[in-house]
Amino acid sequence: MKSLAFIASLIITVTAFGQTVEEIYPETLWCPNDTFAIRYQDYPRLSYYTASRKDKISPGTDASLNGYVTFYFGTDSLRCNYNNHLPYQHNIYIDFASPKGKTTLRFHFNELYSYFPDSYMEKNMGNIQFDIPEVYELANIIWTLSPSGQRAKDLNKEGEYYQRVITYFKPYLDHPVFTALDFPDSIYADRYYGFRENSFAFNFQDSPPNSLNTKLLFNGPYYYVYGDALADSSLFGKLKPLVEDFARKSKFRQFYKSNTDYYNQEIQRQKELLPVKRMWTWLEEQFPKTKYQSYRIVFSPLIGGSHSTQRYATYYKSKSQIFGENVMFVCNTDRYDKMPALSEKQKEGLMSGIVFTEIDHNYVNPATRKYEKRIDSIFSNRKIWTKQGNSSDFYGSPVSVFNEYMTHAVFCLYILDNYDQPTADFVIDKREDLMVNRRAFIRFKEFDRQLIKLRQEHANLKVTDLYPLVLDWCKMQR
Repeated sequence: MKSLAFIASLIITVTAFGQTVEEIYPETLWCPNDTFAIRYQDYPRLSYYTASRKDKISPGTDASLNGYVTFYFGTDSLRCNYNNHLPYQHNIYIDFASPKGKTTLRFHFNELYSYFPDSYMEKNMGNIQFDIPEVYELANIIWTLSPSGQRAKDLNKEGEYYQRVITYFKPYLDHPVFTALDFPDSIYADRYYGFRENSFAFNFQDSPPNSLNTKLLFNGPYYYVYGDALADSSLFGKLKPLVEDFARKSKFRQFYKSNTDYYNQEIQRQKELLPVKRMWTWLEEQFPKTKYQSYRIVFSPLIGGSHSTQRYATYYKSKSQIFGENVMFVCNTDRYDKMPALSEKQKEGLMSGIVFTEIDHNYVNPATRKYEKRIDSIFSNRKIWTKQGNSSDFYGSPVSVFNEYMTHAVFCLYILDNYDQPTADFVIDKREDLMVNRRAFIRFKEFDRQLIKLRQEHANLKVTDLYPLVLDWCKMQR
């Protein structure tokens, strides 16, 4: 067997910032019967192709540590190893020839959004993590202090912690990283998420923390968070040298370490107001075809109302299982803890809405796919369901509008199932007001009440079974 990894004349091109690794095999492989086959690592079945083929199919598999593919042609074979430059895509070009013709095959190991080691998956199977990651908090501090952050209205710029941030970092506000973070309002949201969320994919070089070392590594287990490319090609990735320099000059890691007790207190309070295990169990009962193995709640005390979620997966136990993890990026509990008139249960219900409506997109959206054509037909008349000028503008397709309706209405079903009636009524009223009056999903209250009514009339049905019934009602709306 030949091995691609040991051929010295192999042409290799490696480009920066997460771009694809390209390799060209220098020989033409001869297929006397016009047929060659491909076997993927861990898969015994062969896939057959012809050297004279006219199709442009590009076979491939996901990248993985020690991954490889084997090509069989005539009585010989060639093993091609993944270059192990996780997480980048690796393309291999090989010429095949036969008496009937020839082809150039492009084989690809796909780039990875995440890659969890076995130790991580075993530790976090069925687990829920709450944390304020060090690099993520660094990104939130930098953005909040930046010109764009100081003008923003969606950040938490109140309270003792914010004042500590302002006081400590004031001597360093002339650092060039802040000049690079001054954006017009028209592109603020994209740049904010591009900087804040993608910082999650980076780690300081040493652990446990060493306040003198501010080198950032793009070393997993997360490689993609937000945008059109891997995180090292994001705004945060491109500004990494400036971020490292700011962290070094400001002694950020000393500041972070000095606030450890405060961060732990915030994490504990987050756990008290976010019964994620209860949400997780309820959702997988109501959406039985969708299963996840881990949840991670990531937050910063400086986040205001801008939340997001991302899903990750890695094969587990030699590709016989999938380990799926949902990560939610949310605010802390200040938004409701500073309202003394609220009861503890009301705070819990309201705070749960922030995380639940991020979590359940991961259940609602897949269930929606079965009904996409019908939804397109019903929700294409946008003026029935939304009005211009608020967050509904960000949901461009009919399916995305429906998913937002369904996601928040499912939260109301969860509240009814898990809270006393007065608390449920209070939380649902607040959610309906939010959706109609602040987010401009103008028929949400009617939609929500109809879904509640359908659930009460069909108590034996799962939420997934209510889709056709609520769509029948939607079709009748004018």
